[in-house]
Amino acid sequence: MLLQALVSGVVLGSLFALLAVGLTLVYGVMEVPNFAQAGVITLAAYVMLWLNQTIGWPFWLAVAGGVLAGGVLSVLTERFAYRFVRTRPLAAPVVALGLLLVLDNSALELWGGDHVSLSPPYAGDVLYLGPTTLPAVGAAMILATVVALLALHLLLKHTRTGRAIRAVSQNPEAAAILGIRLERQYVIAFFISGILAGVAAFASGPMYAVFPYMAEEVLLNAFVVVILGGLGNVWGAVAGGLLLGILESLSAVYLSAAYQTTVGFTVLLLIIVLRPAGLFATGARRVA
Repeated sequence: MLLQALVSGVVLGSLFALLAVGLTLVYGVMEVPNFAQAGVITLAAYVMLWLNQTIGWPFWLAVAGGVLAGGVLSVLTERFAYRFVRTRPLAAPVVALGLLLVLDNSALELWGGDHVSLSPPYAGDVLYLGPTTLPAVGAAMILATVVALLALHLLLKHTRTGRAIRAVSQNPEAAAILGIRLERQYVIAFFISGILAGVAAFASGPMYAVFPYMAEEVLLNAFVVVILGGLGNVWGAVAGGLLLGILESLSAVYLSAAYQTTVGFTVLLLIIVLRPAGLFATGARRVA
């Protein structure tokens, strides 16, 4: 039972980590709490469904289209909303929540409120890992998270674009003096965050039903992970996501599934009281 709970916790933690990294990337660059990320995930999932089940695209091509749509939609939120609140930090949470409502209700108007299944070719398959089992959709979630985060790591550490993003997150004024175009880095950061949201839609869609408010609860957990890992700390978000996923899975097994979500907010309260900067804080606002 313990091993099965740990496996389930890694699956859930992978989703938390994927979402939290997108959130912490945007926060590290712009200090914006991007609540609209949940709406981007939802619309990306619906685009995948529409391309696959209505237009008739092959599943993997529809997934690619949905992931790209997530990136484009995220950039649009920055261009038409967030860019106007950079100098008004107190307005940012209100704008973010307003965007979330707009995106979720757009999905409701376009596709209705029914719960729909995103069914990949491997739906129903199960992997046997000794005494434990892992649904193929769970394995796909872990694999998608690993690939996405590895690609992000290579981008941030080994490309000129990645170095520019890190420079802007550490000191935007100095980065601008050195000739780095801040507007361009903001757009790139939001595009990457949207791509990660699209990957999250692909990973979570087969495990959970697709409906207009599918990502809101898990996004709250992702914000817990962002604080747990330390604001702006990408790898802290990964570690925090896995930790929270395992804790919630263990609580569901040994306490009750009713307490699973409560665990996340209990952890959040403890972190705020005992270590406000987060368990893996870097000591500065940065993307690391």
